[in-house]
Amino acid sequence: MKTSNYTKQVVMASVAAICVASATMAAHADEASVNVPARTVYYADLNLNTPAGASVLYNRIRNAAEQVCGDVNSRRLPEAVAAKACVAHAVSASVHSVNNVSLTNEYNAHIGAAKESINLASIR
Repeated sequence: MKTSNYTKQVVMASVAAICVASATMAAHADEASVNVPARTVYYADLNLNTPAGASVLYNRIRNAAEQVCGDVNSRRLPEAVAAKACVAHAVSASVHSVNNVSLTNEYNAHIGAAKESINLASIR
């Protein structure tokens, strides 16, 4: 399956913006504007048809999400919880937007999802 260079990038900005803006607005509802950091993850250099390529992209996505979402190891529990939720949502949405089986399998391995296929319909 061929894709253009434009589709060979995951834009974390919108996903991270939603996550960070939600957490920031909840904490600072009275502020008029929110400056939201963003990262773009490029993967045109990777072969996503290999487990190695999918693993590298997963790590890039995860690292970008952690940079954007904040300190997941914060000693302030509300900040750590919000950052972890933001990272989880950003990674999930990014993996979904790439829509690649190898990357989805890599993601599922990291979150502990079942590897079994489910048949939604069958012909008798």
